[in-house]
Amino acid sequence: MLEILPESQGNILGVKATGKLTKQEFQEVLVPRLKAIIEEHGGVRVLFCLDEDVQGWDLAALEHDGFGRNDLQAFQRIAVVGASWQINLQMKMLALLLSGEVRNFSRDELYEAWNWIRS
Repeated sequence: MLEILPESQGNILGVKATGKLTKQEFQEVLVPRLKAIIEEHGGVRVLFCLDEDVQGWDLAALEHDGFGRNDLQAFQRIAVVGASWQINLQMKMLALLLSGEVRNFSRDELYEAWNWIRS
């Protein structure tokens, strides 16, 4: 399940994830919000806060409705908080397609992650 965090503002989007993340959730919750931010601000910074029960995600879900590889260049920073080693590895592979930065943080570094994503 995806939940937009109340700290989200401007070009910064905070997302809390729990359980198994599906393509449908990405398409209905995340992609429209990301597209709107990119259209309004020209770029986006995302903080993903992952609960311990997150089982993975389908990164191909981001390629939907015209949101594809070219739009990945609009990602300025991605902070991933509390990810398993498998998700950290997925994010490192995704980082190869981005012009921005990707950093992983432990759950106890949430404050630092917010500071980094805002700076």
